[in-house]
Amino acid sequence: MLPARRGPVALALALLAVVAIAAWQVALIPDPTQGIGVGPRALPAALVGLLAVLGLAYLWGALRGRHADLRDEPTESPLPGAGRRVALLSSGLAAILALTPVAGIGVACSLAFALVARAFGSRRPAHDLLVGVVFVFVAWFVFDRLLGVQLGRFASFVPWP
Repeated sequence: MLPARRGPVALALALLAVVAIAAWQVALIPDPTQGIGVGPRALPAALVGLLAVLGLAYLWGALRGRHADLRDEPTESPLPGAGRRVALLSSGLAAILALTPVAGIGVACSLAFALVARAFGSRRPAHDLLVGVVFVFVAWFVFDRLLGVQLGRFASFVPWP
């Protein structure tokens, strides 16, 4: 058994801290006024529970020194460009946060889709953006129009939808 490393243990603890915040936020979801069997808290609570189990499993593996990065050859190193990939992933999240109120959820999430695809090595930004628009529109249509979740306008500069 390999000794635990600080990096994986710290990451596991950070994940569990995020789980704790998510659990707190799920607890703040109000109970439905009508007597329904499954309330609005059910799915988020299940996801938080799953994340808690995964976080604890990750911590257990970190403490035992059994992470995939610890089993790799010591002479191997990460692929070059890790900082650029992290920057692209972070830019995708920032696009969602910054552009959703201004341009609409469709524009923001489609751009985020293309940025994440680029972070994973795609070299076709126009294709990725088009695929992102299609997937995001389908998801938006199902949730907003069919299920009535009210996600807001798909694109604020387009008269419909």
